[in-house]
Amino acid sequence: MSIIQLTNVNNQSLPSGVTFSDNTLKLLKKTVFKDTLTIKLNHRELTNLNIVVEPSVEAKLILELNDTDSSDVTYDIDMKLMENSQVKFLLISEVQSNNAKLNFKSSSLADSNMEFIGGFVNNVMDAKLFLDLDGKGANLRVRTITVSSTNHSQKLDIHMTHYAPFSSAEMTNVGIAGQNGIIKINGVGQIEQGMNGSSAFQTLKGIITNDKAQIDVNPILIIDEHDVKAGHAATVGKMEDEVIFYLRSRGITLEDAQRLIINGYLQPIIDEIDDELIKENVAKIVNERI
Repeated sequence: MSIIQLTNVNNQSLPSGVTFSDNTLKLLKKTVFKDTLTIKLNHRELTNLNIVVEPSVEAKLILELNDTDSSDVTYDIDMKLMENSQVKFLLISEVQSNNAKLNFKSSSLADSNMEFIGGFVNNVMDAKLFLDLDGKGANLRVRTITVSSTNHSQKLDIHMTHYAPFSSAEMTNVGIAGQNGIIKINGVGQIEQGMNGSSAFQTLKGIITNDKAQIDVNPILIIDEHDVKAGHAATVGKMEDEVIFYLRSRGITLEDAQRLIINGYLQPIIDEIDDELIKENVAKIVNERI
């Protein structure tokens, strides 16, 4: 694993095939990165980042936002996947601000493939993800986990928009709220007119651990083309009392029983991650919060 500690100073040693200048990180064309690249943005040294993945790149990226300041903050992150790039991207957001905003935009060009995995464990955040498919044959797969606990409130808006034919996008978003935590997830799949042969699917799930927690999930499809495939589903529910009672009758504490149930909901998503390092990071941040 290669760790890139980004600041607003550009004179650091970088892995081969990577450049960084003027807040822009580039993965150079035709580079196959065997090691996972971990990008750390700590203590607000950099809140505006552009990531450019040049043509025919294969890479696994982890971007960590670790921010312990409670004051207002806005993060702006743009990502461009050029032709035939293949990227698995994990965004871990642990921001303790009482008024945080995250604006993430991506553009996927022809025959590119991006798997986006997001772990959102912030205090108070309004996150907007605009994921555009701008090239024929572009593929996008999104998996997010949002966890709120005591006095936490998170809103996650995800827009997947097809601006090219024969493009595909799929999202699965899971929200978990405990104590008096609040989560709102809006998932939008949009296929523009003329983008035939495209597909957009989404699943939104909400899990609450008690009556004080709040989750609102809204799947939205906007389809302006006939020759497409699309679908959505949404569920919100409380943990079943019978299951909790059974686990506690086996000597398991209430907190551990809730963790077991929640991890059962999350396991299908975790199992989709074939990189063990990414899998461990996602599981770690979720279990620390719940």
